[in-house]
Amino acid sequence: MNFFEDVVSGVRKCEDVSVARLVLGWHASLVIASDGRWGIGCVPNSLKEAHTAREAHTNLLLGGSMAQLAELIVSPFPQEFAAATAACAALLPFPGRGFPMDAIMPCAQGDKVAVLGYQRELISMMRDWGWNVAIFDDNRQGCFPQKDFAEGAERADWVWLFPEAIRDRWLISTTDVLKTKKGCFLQGPGLPWLRESFASLGVTHLVAPEAAGDAEMVHARISAGGDPWLCPDLEWRVHSVG
Repeated sequence: MNFFEDVVSGVRKCEDVSVARLVLGWHASLVIASDGRWGIGCVPNSLKEAHTAREAHTNLLLGGSMAQLAELIVSPFPQEFAAATAACAALLPFPGRGFPMDAIMPCAQGDKVAVLGYQRELISMMRDWGWNVAIFDDNRQGCFPQKDFAEGAERADWVWLFPEAIRDRWLISTTDVLKTKKGCFLQGPGLPWLRESFASLGVTHLVAPEAAGDAEMVHARISAGGDPWLCPDLEWRVHSVG
């Protein structure tokens, strides 16, 4: 099975319930199930394309169950992808707590790291760690164009992917390259815990947020357009999958 088939298979094994609340914020999505499970997802970058609301998509999201939302991860449409990744995070949560971000600091010191996507605070952290980063992002000055990412990844020692690499299919199209690297980090939010599936694509580590404070405050911040990377009630942790 391919990655998207693995997601569908995984969520269909979970207890399916109705959706109590769905929020598509500026920087993240949020879904809360009727049984209390909740997850944070990825909202595609609005700088890349206009977030046009489609009535058919809205109706589908309002009428879907948790599993039905999660199965929309295959969709290229921002509305559906944002809802799907949040549902995936809720239905297939990460086990344990992983390890803190600082623990990965030594792994790529002095090495070349190809980064697909951009998050200012994270890039600053990587540079403070001594990582030699090359950023591929079409919407930031001083970055390489995304079309050159495959070539950049071939030249790098490590790769760091943002969650839109799933929607844009970069994770799938560069699998052969990723498998030759020292390691590949895939950052959330909105990642399902499918260890073997990600490992088969060349991913060695998943980076995901977990509640470290009041869950209601997390929900409030996402609903208000907050960035999960900057949320004080979330802690980003690293999980090994390879």
